[in-house]
Parts: sequence; structure tokens; C-alpha cells
Amino acid sequence: MVVWKRGIAVLTAGAVKVTPDERMELVNGFDLQIRDVQGQDAGEYTCQLGTLTPKEITHTLEILGKSFLPITLNC
Repeated sequence: MVVWKRGIAVLTAGAVKVTPDERMELVNGFDLQIRDVQGQDAGEYTCQLGTLTPKEITHTLEILGKSFLPITLNC
């Protein structure tokens, strides 16, 4: 199972989107996409893979200016 978190907040669990934020969605099965990125979206996003030995990758999202394209974080 794949879980996306921001801090301690769970954003997705498997194919289920937990966050009420409509700008966030899973794409390609595992990647987190954020549309209409805003300053408050900056921070660390962690993808956890629930394997026999759990693995995780953390992305640090920095907002440097206005973006009209969605941001995709890969797991």
C-alpha cells in the first residue's frame, strides 16, 4: 500500500484520497498531483510504501513564484 502524508496528516491511503483538498489527486496510481499550487502548499510530502520492510521518500516543496501548471510528486 502507498500512503502520502504531509507532516502527520494523511493525504492518501492506497487509492483513497483522505484529504478534503480538491486540488490534490493521485495520478499514475502512486504519484501525488497538486493543482493551483499556493504558498501554503510549501513543505515536506512523504510517500510511504507498505512493504515487508517499509520504505519512504520525502519531497520538499518550495514555492518560488506563481505556477499555472500542476506539480507532481513521484513515489
